[in-house]
Amino acid sequence: MTNPTSEDEVSIVADGHVVVGGIFSIHKRYYSKTYKCSNLDWKQVMNAEGMIYAIEKINRDPSLLPNITLGYDIRDGCSNNDQSVRQMLDILFTFKNQPSCARDDSTMCYDSLSSHNINPTHNSVVTQAVSDKLIGIIETNQGKVSGDIQVLSKSCTLPQIGCAATASQFSDKRVFSTYFRTIPPDFRFIPIAIAVVKHFKWRLISLITYSIDIANPFHQRAVNLFSANGICLDVKDRLTPHRNYTSTAIKIKASMAQVVVILSDGTTLLKLLREFKRQNITGKTFITSGEWNEAILDFNGEHIGGMIDISLKQRPSRKFIKYLEQSSICQRLKPFLAIEMQQRGINTDNMTTTEFQSSCYQFTKNMSNPEFVYKNSLHIAYVIDAVYALAHAIHTTLNCTQSFCQHRNINHPSFRNQMIQNLFQTSFPAATTNTFQFDQFGDPKYTTYHLLLSKPTGNKNKYTQEVIGKWIADRSMALIINDSLVGFGPYANITDLPNHCSMPCQPGSYYQLLLATVTCCWNCIPCPSNTVSNQTGSNKCDPCPLGSSSNPNQTECVLIEPYKLRFDSVGNIIMLIYLVICVAIALSVWTVLIMNRQTPVVKASNFILSQMFVVSILMCLSTAIFFAAPVTDFICAVSFGLFCTSISFLMSVILVKTLQISRVFETDLVPSYTTKLYRSRRGPAILVVVVTLVELIICIIANHLDPITVKRQIMSQSLVYLQCRSSTRIGYFVALAYFFFLNIVCTYMAFKTRKLPDNFGEAKYICFTALIVLLALISLIPAYFGTAGPFQANVASFGMITFATTVLLCMFGHRLYVIIMQPELNTRENIMSDVAAFSFNAAGTPQVNRKDYFHTGGAHNKVTSNQSTVSKEPLNIQNESKTL
Repeated sequence: MTNPTSEDEVSIVADGHVVVGGIFSIHKRYYSKTYKCSNLDWKQVMNAEGMIYAIEKINRDPSLLPNITLGYDIRDGCSNNDQSVRQMLDILFTFKNQPSCARDDSTMCYDSLSSHNINPTHNSVVTQAVSDKLIGIIETNQGKVSGDIQVLSKSCTLPQIGCAATASQFSDKRVFSTYFRTIPPDFRFIPIAIAVVKHFKWRLISLITYSIDIANPFHQRAVNLFSANGICLDVKDRLTPHRNYTSTAIKIKASMAQVVVILSDGTTLLKLLREFKRQNITGKTFITSGEWNEAILDFNGEHIGGMIDISLKQRPSRKFIKYLEQSSICQRLKPFLAIEMQQRGINTDNMTTTEFQSSCYQFTKNMSNPEFVYKNSLHIAYVIDAVYALAHAIHTTLNCTQSFCQHRNINHPSFRNQMIQNLFQTSFPAATTNTFQFDQFGDPKYTTYHLLLSKPTGNKNKYTQEVIGKWIADRSMALIINDSLVGFGPYANITDLPNHCSMPCQPGSYYQLLLATVTCCWNCIPCPSNTVSNQTGSNKCDPCPLGSSSNPNQTECVLIEPYKLRFDSVGNIIMLIYLVICVAIALSVWTVLIMNRQTPVVKASNFILSQMFVVSILMCLSTAIFFAAPVTDFICAVSFGLFCTSISFLMSVILVKTLQISRVFETDLVPSYTTKLYRSRRGPAILVVVVTLVELIICIIANHLDPITVKRQIMSQSLVYLQCRSSTRIGYFVALAYFFFLNIVCTYMAFKTRKLPDNFGEAKYICFTALIVLLALISLIPAYFGTAGPFQANVASFGMITFATTVLLCMFGHRLYVIIMQPELNTRENIMSDVAAFSFNAAGTPQVNRKDYFHTGGAHNKVTSNQSTVSKEPLNIQNESKTL
């Protein structure tokens, strides 16, 4: 062994057929100028002891490596990157060309185990210089140190098994092709922390991660996974070795989150909690990962509201503790312990073995104490598993049986490649789990995590840890928590912890974030008018469709009650008064006509057609009541049919009167074969009924094929009318087209007969009436379809009343004037004088005053010889007039 006081490299070496290299940071500080190390790290001392313990146990196993002895070369990296690389290079060359000896019970030495006949075509210069006995490297370093050692290991195709590095990048086999680790990667803590948070139904947390390498994607991966699981992050902070923790503590203090997830190592956690204490942060609950420092359990309960640790801490077996009690630690670890003793002022250069053992005992007397072992045993189990993984891979590669292993050139690339492949296939009962295996990334496939809850003891400022659950990282990924054991601080049960920044918004409201960066803190705002939300935790309120409004709870849209027409409304009351007056006028006209039905003026107008005309006027007036009535399917059907039928009835009467007058005066508008029909007493009435029935049949068929029903007409968000509508409106168009056709024909024929005798055929009044009807319909129908609700009802009602009354007065106004105001003109002689005047005008003879033709008593007539040729025409007309 190397003299511990010199500047040479210090190591602990045991020879064997194959050698396992070990690099542990036995000391915490390294002085580059003097190449000295200081500050002994008992955890790393225990790791070195764990490696020696595992190798000695394997060497005593008669079946694992039956005729192979494992050796070791353990170096101190002194927590320094350069020193660790230097020690790694020294290991690579230590056992070059040294003969290997069998176990004590063997009679042979196996120089052939490390054959020197190396084929240069299969080995690089570096590989040929590497120790012929070195089988792999075991180290407990972090981050960059492990990465630098892997550069050398990969260049020699040498397996390297890490027991402490948890950075996720080491799982990338493209970069770290020969790197394995028995400790699980840090990103496996993330789903466990998420499962714990979700188990207790916490939705708002703060997340703090720690990474040695700034390029490590661990932090962003954690943020993404927490967010993907619906957990809101108030603070998302990443710590590095050179960052001040004050800014993080200030953020946590200002945060509304009561739960803080800290994914870091124990040293960083302790520093962070001390900064929290300095900032007087109280009442927070912590979920942590990694190695705990005992000092954490001495914190005041005010500063730690609660703490759950996701622990990988594996307690070593009782066999290991017994091994420490029975073995000579001072003799085995003398090079490292001697340095520590010299730094404390104890000169060990001239000590005898007995003197050194006596002085060393003061440093090592606690190493067999179980409490001391447990306190410093974080990685011991992983070191032991790493040694066994190499041993089982050697067993497979050398085709070992229960009693014999074949010997091969272990420095050959094919052997080392096979070793690496066999490491992926290795499976054995391990210290950390029932069955240990590497996955395709070189990480442990099965791992058990323990959930440790810190609970206060009798001492106010002391905590103890209790196992409350576990997470088995296998195919099930199951979280098991005993809720009955969970509780701390003022909360009997951890689930009572008030961790919601805001409670979920109930239906009828939506949430508005208080801060854009915190998606779990919001205000619940009631939905505005006419908007609803029917889900808990809605982020918006949906507007109600037109024609509907929100219910009082703002949870659903309900149809708006439509506006209903009422007869007691102001508009309808005025309409009814107007209707009564116009009906009274129509009845008065009808009464006058009946009372004077034997007078020449009434007879000349055809009394039957005049009565039918008045009836059509009354039908038109009655439609106003249906237009103003509350809308129902029955009202829709009746009002449509009555409107079309009454207009057609009115137009058919006017049309027949026009045709009859035209026939009486022998115009060319009426074919001769209709003469008999017009001369009969009931002929004109029958023709009116037939023409009207066509319209009625059209309405019945249209309403049957395309029924007119009540439809909601949405005018605005808060206004809905009921309206009569059909699906296609074809029935409307056909019915309207029919009476428009009648109106146009009637208007044309009335215009052609406008110059017939005034008092006899009221031709120009018929023409004027027909024009009024045409213009009224052209303006009334678009106005009806262009409005809705009460406006439509008023337009239709007042329009029909005005239309009917105007037509009535246009048709009979001059007759009533003659009957009532000038009864002396209501004589047969006056009517015949108009006929005679029309006849002479038609013949081209100058008109003579009617007194020149007839005396009042009819004593003589004054007709010249030149007029005798046309004097018979009035007589013929007179005969025709008797039929009217």
